[in-house]
Amino acid sequence: MSTLFYRYARVTILAIFLLVAAGVAAFFSLGRQEDPSLTERFGAIITPFPGASAERVEALVTAPLEQAILELAEIEELESDSRNGVSIIQMAMRDDLRPDQVDEGWTLIREQVDSVRPQLPQGTGAPDVRRHYMGAATLVIGLTWPEGREPNLAILTRLAADLEDRLGNVSGTDETRVFGAAEEEIRVLVDPDAAAALGLTVGEVAARVAQADAKTPAGELRNGEVNLSVEVAGEFSSLDRIRTVPVAETPEGDFIRLADIASVEKGVRLPAATLSFHNERRSVLVAAYLQPELRVDAWTDRAMAIVDQFTAETHGVDIEVLFRQSDYVENRLNGLATNLGYSALIVFAVLFVMMGWRAALIVGSALPLTVLLVLFLIRIYDEPLHQMSVTGIVVALGLLIDNAIVVVDEFRLMRARGLPPLDAINKSLRHLFAPLLASTLTTVFAFAPIALMPGAAGEFISMIGISVIFAVVASFVLSMTVIPALAGWFDSGLPVKNGPFWRNGLSSRSLTEIYRGVLDTIVARPWTGLAAGLILPVAGFYAATTLPMQFFPATDRDMLQIELVLPANTSIEETERQALRATEVLRAHDGVEEVVWTLGESGPRTYYNVAGNESASPYLATGFVRTRSADVTRRLLPALQRDVLEAFPQSRFLTLPFEQGPPIPAPIELSLVGPDLAVLNRLGNEVRGVLAETPGVTATAASLRMGTPVARFDVDEVSARMAGVRLEDLANRLRAEFDGAPGGSVLEGVEELPVRVIAQENRRASVSDISGALMAAPGDPSSLGSPLGSLGSVSLQPEVSNISRLDGQRVNTVYGYLEPYMLPAPVLDAFMTRLDEAGIELPPGYELRIGGEADARGDAMGDLFGTAIPLLILMVGSVVLAFNSFRYAAVVLVTGFLSVGLALFGVWMFGMPLGFNAIVGSMGLVGVSINGTIVVLSALRTSTEVKDGRTGAVQDTVIDATRHIVSTTLTTIGGFAPLLIDGDAFWMPFASAVAGGVAGSALLALIFAPSAFVLLQRLEARKAGFKARLKARARSGALIGPAE
Repeated sequence: MSTLFYRYARVTILAIFLLVAAGVAAFFSLGRQEDPSLTERFGAIITPFPGASAERVEALVTAPLEQAILELAEIEELESDSRNGVSIIQMAMRDDLRPDQVDEGWTLIREQVDSVRPQLPQGTGAPDVRRHYMGAATLVIGLTWPEGREPNLAILTRLAADLEDRLGNVSGTDETRVFGAAEEEIRVLVDPDAAAALGLTVGEVAARVAQADAKTPAGELRNGEVNLSVEVAGEFSSLDRIRTVPVAETPEGDFIRLADIASVEKGVRLPAATLSFHNERRSVLVAAYLQPELRVDAWTDRAMAIVDQFTAETHGVDIEVLFRQSDYVENRLNGLATNLGYSALIVFAVLFVMMGWRAALIVGSALPLTVLLVLFLIRIYDEPLHQMSVTGIVVALGLLIDNAIVVVDEFRLMRARGLPPLDAINKSLRHLFAPLLASTLTTVFAFAPIALMPGAAGEFISMIGISVIFAVVASFVLSMTVIPALAGWFDSGLPVKNGPFWRNGLSSRSLTEIYRGVLDTIVARPWTGLAAGLILPVAGFYAATTLPMQFFPATDRDMLQIELVLPANTSIEETERQALRATEVLRAHDGVEEVVWTLGESGPRTYYNVAGNESASPYLATGFVRTRSADVTRRLLPALQRDVLEAFPQSRFLTLPFEQGPPIPAPIELSLVGPDLAVLNRLGNEVRGVLAETPGVTATAASLRMGTPVARFDVDEVSARMAGVRLEDLANRLRAEFDGAPGGSVLEGVEELPVRVIAQENRRASVSDISGALMAAPGDPSSLGSPLGSLGSVSLQPEVSNISRLDGQRVNTVYGYLEPYMLPAPVLDAFMTRLDEAGIELPPGYELRIGGEADARGDAMGDLFGTAIPLLILMVGSVVLAFNSFRYAAVVLVTGFLSVGLALFGVWMFGMPLGFNAIVGSMGLVGVSINGTIVVLSALRTSTEVKDGRTGAVQDTVIDATRHIVSTTLTTIGGFAPLLIDGDAFWMPFASAVAGGVAGSALLALIFAPSAFVLLQRLEARKAGFKARLKARARSGALIGPAE
């Protein structure tokens, strides 16, 4: 069976043809995207409660909803913000849930929310359950009014809606969203005093206007022949129709129409709920999101054809592409493909030098065949090509030919001993099958924790492990089938000793003699070999204690994210002024190409992990800046952060790089949990003060906001009762005047414009407008009205504007934002030291929890090591079965442990932080590094000359294995060389751990392992000698004691 592919050429040719066809077909059908798709484990429940204070929102809305949601086992964490007029609950599901279980979880969440809804107080809006889309927008289009002309926001909004519909109809579109659109409305501006003279409030005027909008069906006439629908004429169709609505009747019988007490106009709602700007110009943004696992390049081509057609049809408006993900996908995949090509060239060059041209071609054929098979397996696994899956192939490139190198080298060794090709193949595969299977399994088990890791971090990096596993398994299969057949067919005959290096590979007699001398030393004194093998690993473990910790690094990109947060009571008009001023500050820097802002809510996501959960926040402005290049971004960011801090000292203005990994609100999070808001506020201020003084921290924030001014109208209930006014009526009247009340709608084509009845603008701008308004007794037209000032007084009072809760408990979370590219771990350590020195004591019932990057890193490490432990047991079992010995399996496992030290030494040598990627690389290295040890120990244990005790047999066997150990080491390093040379901040820690560790693992295989073997052989010999002496003494009667 082992020579089947050699004996039947047609089988081999057919297998190669099928591999090529399947791989090529998979390549052209695989989806393409920049980053992996993440399961939508995060979401929010947004419930409006107009007019309610934060305390009422917490008690009446947030708490009941939280209690219902926390009953679900699928929920991992629940955070809530109770603000004036709205409850926002953020949810995160458990990391170990599969995508289908997550979908079921969202169904259960909606059911729980529906069960609580009847319990919510009157006036509460319907809770809106939102799943947060985990991914970047595929395309963002900006519609901007030409410079120098007053923008017509209604036209921009309708054009954006049209473009949104067109993009939504493109095949493969998942969802579309519009940002910065104006809300068109029919606005009825009522004179409150004139209405009060008629005994009406603004709310009552709105109710009468709404009753005049006859859109309700009036039934249907039926007889034996036809069914005829009945309608009541009079629905709102124009402004004039609304103006003629009668709202009151005089004692003389005359009717007062709406136009007599109000003006009616069509326009956009003011103040706007959200705004968008491209540079300094008002824009409306249209974002489209692609369905996961599809080809982003093909979809973008279709979408851009729609955009080009729309642009040709639209005149007088500038239409620009502000973000196109396919550009980044193309650059990322092209860069990785280039690295793949360079890696292949380096690997082939190493093979040529080490093994000669013929063997290099045979072994090198495993590269394209394995890559094609991996592409086919990725297609079967239903994953797209993205930076993780392609990088997994790059990582595996140096590993996937290890088996082929060993097989071809063993075949050549058998041929050198005079065996014919058929027997050489048969004996080589019989000898190598078990050790190569064991080494393949150990590599699989080493990368399996990466592939099986749960949670967002696991979904992000798992394809690295999956691609490597696919590659090494495919390599093993090809090395046992196709590669030996090719080696036999293209055999050049019996090897010629001392031939040219291009034929047999590079060799040096002087180096061989030096190496033999080293082996002689460790055979004579094996403890020296063990000590030599321990030097670098021990140094690596020590160096790891000096390395700073990191979760995921920032990405290199020609973009950066910006966030401007003003005081909570800031109007959106003021936020607009500050954002435009910020644009001037940013664009003053050379290298800044454009600035895009979204105000009042989070803007379109331009990176997969950007948190975009804010809404109804007029004090918030978020966006992105495009620079000339990724290098310019890295150079500009520190200067930009310094300048915006100086220009906006009273605001939180952040300029941040885009970072890899799961989303986190801030690098440093300190959650103070306890029952009393005043205590939480005091503790938060104290902790925030210490954090703000910590070097590296640029801004701080707290989730609990107290002291926000509120205009409170203190009413004398006796006076109000005498005036015939109830407090509830008073609150409803003021809310209608200030916020407006619905009064029907007007249909314009397919657009429905709401009618909003509201007080005139000059009657809702200042605190004095409250006390100066007239209040007629409800339903009493004869009353001249009482000024509200006679019923009480208006004063500004501080109030809690935001109450945060964590898993049902009140919390004040302090956020720390750092200088660009600053590592959070050293800053957190410095803060904890300062916190201890500050002597802040927590009262009983209060606790401090560390979140942010440290918490996310700890969770990810726990998930990673949680899956690694059972797989480590499987790795141990596979090695024990391969050697049928616990002792030799122990040697292999010790080298695996030492290889972790070598990986850490590589990370230290390249000056990288000890991040999540470095840990992942170290774990993957364990499976790679022990392969050489397995091959060497297997050769020593099966060598008949070693068994016979021939002098120099150990040295000869190790020397025979050295060529393919060195070759596999160099090819592995060569596979990682482009990643090391490229210097990408994300891949450098991973590549430095594996490449640096692999270089040292060759010393473990060629020095440490033979030394351990010699020691075990001597122990076994001593044990056998001791048993022999015992038996001899027993036969001679020496063990029988003296007679008494």
